[in-house]
Amino acid sequence: MLKHIVGNIWLVAPRVPKYPYGNCLYIDDEIPAVIDMGAGGNAFAAVPQDRIRLGLISHFHFDHLHGTGFFPHAELKAGFEERLTYTDQDEYIRFHGYHLWDELMPGNPRKLYGKVVALPEDVPIQPGFRVIPLTTFTDMEMNTLGKTTVQAIHLPGHTAGHYGFYFAKENLLFSGDIDLVKTGPWYNSNSGNVGDLIASVNRIKEINPRILVPSHRRMQTEAIPDQLATYVQVVLDREAKIYELLKEPRTISQLAEYRLAFPDRQNDYEAFWEKMTVRNHLRHLMESGAVAEIETGVYRQI
Repeated sequence: MLKHIVGNIWLVAPRVPKYPYGNCLYIDDEIPAVIDMGAGGNAFAAVPQDRIRLGLISHFHFDHLHGTGFFPHAELKAGFEERLTYTDQDEYIRFHGYHLWDELMPGNPRKLYGKVVALPEDVPIQPGFRVIPLTTFTDMEMNTLGKTTVQAIHLPGHTAGHYGFYFAKENLLFSGDIDLVKTGPWYNSNSGNVGDLIASVNRIKEINPRILVPSHRRMQTEAIPDQLATYVQVVLDREAKIYELLKEPRTISQLAEYRLAFPDRQNDYEAFWEKMTVRNHLRHLMESGAVAEIETGVYRQI
């Protein structure tokens, strides 16, 4: 579905913007552009694909990338912080944290995610590493497309190189995977960071957009600061629960059994991401001096 938002900016929306889909933007200007490429073939059928000359990528996750092949004439650009993940398989593994799989998931060989979860027909490729040639942008970098100007806004935490895109004249922010879903933020990879995520939500509050387009929820125009506060409170509540549990020494596996991130987990990947969520909270708690690793793999309040 293609829906006009404001000016030359259009929302490219899948029927339901849940994984493996996400909302994207189409800018119909002198340099036709798209932001993110995970809306799926059915949604992108409404976009003049051969005319697109620029594709801006919010971050290196499959549901934002699988449609790059729809735009053969587009220059692709992504955040400088994640540049190596697009060309180096070892960096791809470290980005996701899959180098920790055997340690966190002993006795459970990792299958390709596309073999675990079936994908719709209009998702053209399977998850996994592939080389994507591109150039990069950095924080506050401007792209002038004609009458429309878009600025890259570094919003790390979900991943290290996660970006939003701000249209100042329209006061519109594409916030990517700071997506305001009711289950709260996803920061479960090796590239996730609890402190950075909290800071990024605060940065969006400072920008104070009139229109916020998240990747996995409908466009928002009302009570955005309140929604952001509710969204990040999920992170704070998880951290408080983990801290409370660490009155007694516990391991990552023991903490993961409380299912704070995936209460109804369905497969090995969700079990892995649960443990990665706990790991990222422990890193944040140790950096703040609240928790210590009292012996290898065992953590407790200080």
